[in-house]
Amino acid sequence: MSFNSTRVQTPMDAVVIGGGIAGCTLAYELARHGLKTTILEQSMIAAESSGRNTGTLLTGPQKEVVELLDASVAIYAELADGPVPFEFAAIAHLLISEDEASFEAAAAVADRYREVGVAMEKITGKELARDHPRVGFNVAGAYSVGRAWTLEPMGATHAFAHAAREAGATIRTGLRVAQIFSRGGKVQGILTDRGIVPADLVFIANGLWMSDLLRRTVGDGPLPGLPFTAGRRWLIQLGKLDFELPWIVEELTWPDQEELGRRMRLDGLADVAAQRDDQPAVEAICLNPMGGGDARLGASVQPAFRDLVRNTDMASRIASRTLRMLPGLGAPQVRNVYPGNRPMLSDGLPVAGRTAVEGLFVHGGMGSIGMHAAPATARWLVDAVFSGNGSPAQTWLRPDRFPGWEAS
Repeated sequence: MSFNSTRVQTPMDAVVIGGGIAGCTLAYELARHGLKTTILEQSMIAAESSGRNTGTLLTGPQKEVVELLDASVAIYAELADGPVPFEFAAIAHLLISEDEASFEAAAAVADRYREVGVAMEKITGKELARDHPRVGFNVAGAYSVGRAWTLEPMGATHAFAHAAREAGATIRTGLRVAQIFSRGGKVQGILTDRGIVPADLVFIANGLWMSDLLRRTVGDGPLPGLPFTAGRRWLIQLGKLDFELPWIVEELTWPDQEELGRRMRLDGLADVAAQRDDQPAVEAICLNPMGGGDARLGASVQPAFRDLVRNTDMASRIASRTLRMLPGLGAPQVRNVYPGNRPMLSDGLPVAGRTAVEGLFVHGGMGSIGMHAAPATARWLVDAVFSGNGSPAQTWLRPDRFPGWEAS
């Protein structure tokens, strides 16, 4: 790896744009490799979805999702006993089906889980109702899933930020990046509200704002866009549960990442005219009993535009759905209800890799699996940078899978 030493100002070795889980995991990986690293965040660490999500690390019937989960869990374990606690623990996972038709259809999904190495055990609704009367299960049946983990997302993101600082990284919050500039095919630095920051390596890891910065890469740009959708989700934060819940309880209606990406696509004005961004792509229960005794309840996702809020009845629909299948959840106090945006790509998988500008990389598009994916994708990307080409071995992560990026 070569650095341009002829500049008047001493450049940063690496600048990471974004202080969510995507940016903080990157900064940790870069700093522990000895690079002088700076995070620039326009708001606060974990201000968006990285600090406000269900805190679930769940497997799925796709080999890529399983690979991401296994690698990320191992990385979380590296920090779990560190100075920033984040309630990281293995937990049971229960996939429920409300009616007999969906329970019968779930058998095929369970087979897909098994094909990628995930154990699945069938349980009838009568067994659940008998063994857990306090929950009041009103479902046809469920599958117990082989492995899952839980964490507190704000703490987990800050754990990576702290580990990055301990390794020498600097974090600057409240600083907006306006442009990235390059010359002769190589990144030169970034323009912020407080002036120019020279940089040899720049990593765009700012979620839904990635497309804006790709457009505002000037000098040799702009770069091609990426097919992002601002997946809108709603989350209900519950107080302390008055009974023990031994699993993450999830409704078995959530599609795999490829199907989710297909449902999330928004195209032209016809979609705005038809208010397709007001039509949920997924509406399902996902209940996580947190280590601190409280719980987080979701989940939904709809194709959305970042700054246009629709679908404001979704929280009440999730609550009604939960009380229909888990009537014992009526007692806990509701602490908060809030929406958020998930940066989704058209195939449902994250993106990590180099761009056509030397020294400029992208890391994002985590969608509904950000906490699940970011530690692994960050490590793979930084390993690829140090191997010399900046393209991870996992070809399904690279931006060149999208039109316009083939030559990058």
